[in-house]
Amino acid sequence: MPTPTFQRLTLEQFAALLQKFPFHRRINAVHMHHTWRPNRQQFKGHDSIVAMWRFHTQTNGWSDIAQHITIDPQGLIWLGRNWNLPPASASGHNGNSTAGPFMFEMVGDFDAGPGHDTFDGPQRDTAFKVIALVQQQFGLEPGTLRLHNMMGPKTCPGSAIRYQDVLQGVAQAGQALQAAQGAREVEAAGARSPFPDDDDLAIQQAIRALGRVTDLGGERADADHVCAEDHLEAQGREGALVELQGAQPRDSGLDPATLAALRPHLVNLRAGKFSSEGEMSSTPEDVDAIFQQHLPRWLAQHQGGKARVVFFAHGGLVSESSGLRIAHKHVQWWKDNGVYPIYFLWETGFFETIGQILERAVGGRRGLADVSDFMIEELARALQGVRIWGSMKWSAERAADKPSPGAPIGGAWYVAQQLKKFCDGNGKGVDLHAVGHSAGSIFHAWFLPAAQDLGVPAFQSLHLMAPAIRVDTFKAQLLQRLQQGLAAKTTIYTMLRDFELKDNCAEVYRKSLLYLIHHALEDRRRTPILGLEESLRRDADLRAFFGLDAPQAGSNEVIWSVTDSDSGRSASRSHKHGDFDDDAPTMNSIVRRVLDKADADPITEYRPPVQGQRGWVEEVDWPAGFQAPAAPASRWGWKWTPPWATSPAPAPVPPYVPPLEPAAPQPPAIAAAPAGDGRRIALCIGVDEYPNPQHRLSGCVNDAQTWAGALTRLGFQTRMLVNGQATRAGIDAALRELIGQSRAGDVIVLQYAGHGTNVADLDGDETDGRDEALCPVDFASGALFIDDDIARVFATLPEGVNLTVFMDCCHSGTNTRFAVGLEPGALAVPPGTKARYVPPSPALDQAHAEFRQQNASLTREVRAGGTGGAEAMRHVKFSACLDTEVALESGGNGEFTRRAARVLGRGIQGLSNEAFLQAVLTEFGSNAQQRPMLDCASGARAAPLLLPLAGGGRAVDACPPGAGSREAALVQAVQALAQSVQALAGR
Repeated sequence: MPTPTFQRLTLEQFAALLQKFPFHRRINAVHMHHTWRPNRQQFKGHDSIVAMWRFHTQTNGWSDIAQHITIDPQGLIWLGRNWNLPPASASGHNGNSTAGPFMFEMVGDFDAGPGHDTFDGPQRDTAFKVIALVQQQFGLEPGTLRLHNMMGPKTCPGSAIRYQDVLQGVAQAGQALQAAQGAREVEAAGARSPFPDDDDLAIQQAIRALGRVTDLGGERADADHVCAEDHLEAQGREGALVELQGAQPRDSGLDPATLAALRPHLVNLRAGKFSSEGEMSSTPEDVDAIFQQHLPRWLAQHQGGKARVVFFAHGGLVSESSGLRIAHKHVQWWKDNGVYPIYFLWETGFFETIGQILERAVGGRRGLADVSDFMIEELARALQGVRIWGSMKWSAERAADKPSPGAPIGGAWYVAQQLKKFCDGNGKGVDLHAVGHSAGSIFHAWFLPAAQDLGVPAFQSLHLMAPAIRVDTFKAQLLQRLQQGLAAKTTIYTMLRDFELKDNCAEVYRKSLLYLIHHALEDRRRTPILGLEESLRRDADLRAFFGLDAPQAGSNEVIWSVTDSDSGRSASRSHKHGDFDDDAPTMNSIVRRVLDKADADPITEYRPPVQGQRGWVEEVDWPAGFQAPAAPASRWGWKWTPPWATSPAPAPVPPYVPPLEPAAPQPPAIAAAPAGDGRRIALCIGVDEYPNPQHRLSGCVNDAQTWAGALTRLGFQTRMLVNGQATRAGIDAALRELIGQSRAGDVIVLQYAGHGTNVADLDGDETDGRDEALCPVDFASGALFIDDDIARVFATLPEGVNLTVFMDCCHSGTNTRFAVGLEPGALAVPPGTKARYVPPSPALDQAHAEFRQQNASLTREVRAGGTGGAEAMRHVKFSACLDTEVALESGGNGEFTRRAARVLGRGIQGLSNEAFLQAVLTEFGSNAQQRPMLDCASGARAAPLLLPLAGGGRAVDACPPGAGSREAALVQAVQALAQSVQALAGR
């Protein structure tokens, strides 16, 4: 393509072009970026715009420059991509040729700190007016503006630019534009210039220039704009490249030719979906190529024999770069043995590692000279270990997500679909095998059932090395299917108990990773883990399946490392959890079983690239700036210096009370209602069918039904208000009845799913001038149920009644007491989801004021006791999201409700309110678009979930019976230590 000439316009010309451009694509958002490089000083006019175009088209392979327009430091506007084509803005947010965002980029580096550009002057004025003009042209709400950092991890358009400031500036610019509209119309009626045709000519030239590219020519829809050094002219890039590379995480070290050779064998996933970032991005088209090109060629080379395909899932604690290195070590060895390997790189994120927990537990480079494994376990739990491990499991489950309208398909599900088509076309010429290391067993617990459900033929073998999957998950997901033929043979390779106890995690925790999971990283301590000898031997079903009581030739089996032999079909010599996939006897044993080779039959032997055993430290993607500890001469090589020895003493923390837990988890079941005289009554509200089609939802009635069903199974009597029943008057009457008829000993529940919003505060009790509100079905008339209304009803709650509230709406964080959330902007709404949020508007504020004037009694009621903050609360409230976030729905349910119901389905025995919240957060994982929260008095956090209060309204003590003062003191000390470590890390 010849280098284009980019036209420069004034703001007035841009406004005219916006009016006359022949749009056939609907604009539904505005995306705001900065170049970072070139900064303002480096900008060289047209040459810099061409440099951007050249990088985007020749290096990134895009069809044109990424942005629709570029605003330079003087406030002039440079044309870019065809306005009828989606931009290359942010993966998952680019839209399509029918509808999508208008993207603009500002020349400059607007990150905070010295040496960066200041977002000011004519450039800022033009940016605000461009946003206002586009939003006015297409009738868009202010919240349709999206900064790049709201759609991904980058700081673009600069960490110094605040979303609220931009919204305010755009509002002022819009008012100025409207005020000047009349003057412009008067001016347009007369002679605009001595040569009026020149203006029309410039507009026509601009329309022709924008039409030079009319389709994307295969450009990926998930193209993501870098906003980095790619915008410098070639001769000026080297210095910036060196600077940027020094700040990047370490990569795999593999050259482009090696990565290209690996691509036919790799599927890269992040949070279960295809990953568009990193060294080795993956797309559905890449998977299509595996099954439509590479595998058929492989099959053609093996005519007359079986084409064996192995699906490998690595452990869940490694980064993309580590996963690439693992695949690089294995792929050619598999091929040399006549096996076609496909590796799932299911990265879960840079900070989602157990290495981070242990780093925080030891306070960076400081060690703990005399700290027991028990205290490390307590620290791991206190420092969110359960959530981090849970996010990894969540990623494995999301990989098997079935297709749903508007939602991205799970990467493993897509692979299974294409595998089914391949197998259908190749009859019985393919043998399938699966191998999983550590948490790779969890990945296969979702991938293999997905493949079977789609009709993929049975796998010939399943091999699990040091499997980190829970026993109950293995039994629920795989055991029955395996018994019925999901895989012909299943083999576990894992260490004997004594070797597990002699292993260590990064020389910090002095047992294997499986024991850390067993004691600290699952939601219940001492959760049975499949790879632990004691867990296998204690379960009768597993003993029978793996022949541990009565071994039989050819049955499923466990190979206990370390074996006497180092060769043959049943050899394993690994004595560290992280070494199984680098242990030659283990890998050679697996390939013999895949090939159905006897002990003496020749194979291509696996030879690890580095001789000797690999430590668990190397399995972890350690956080930047943290040097992983080397094995010391003695067990502990550090001297522990308590943080409080050199720092102010930490503030007191509430004592931690662990929830009740049985010695071993019970099978998942709905708990029966506890005995007692108190009643259990629930009010469930769901609103989908708002009169305005723009406000309609699709999962709120489902949510109300889901909650009603779960609560009924817990012994509650439930009443539902849905759609037309859920007027403001209907909700108010039902809530007053629920609370007014309750008595001491009752447990009552209010659940709401629907829109939330905020409106003008009419009685002056809010510091920010806004009241938070629920949106009944008739809210557009002003009939909102504001936070003041809810609090007034809750003030009548009788003593001794346990009231628990579940709110699945936006800004629900503190909406049962007097607090208001911020504007939604911290998070973008992902594709395939809806936000349960009605943007505030002057019209809604006016309707609200008129409704209150007509119903004066609503404002005359006296609030009992004022706000009082959380400590004055006599109820417990779980919300779908933080005050600064939006609650999302997809697939027929709210994201919060779906996960909360899953937790309730496992039973509530021993669950405190805090433990329930943590379990729901674990279900979300750390990549969540919303973060549920618990709002209540501090003493209620440890109270049992949905159980009667003790006499006098005090929460029932959740401390285990007989807990001694020594153990309580130890736990409190650990919590104080945890806070000290966190304070130290923040310095």
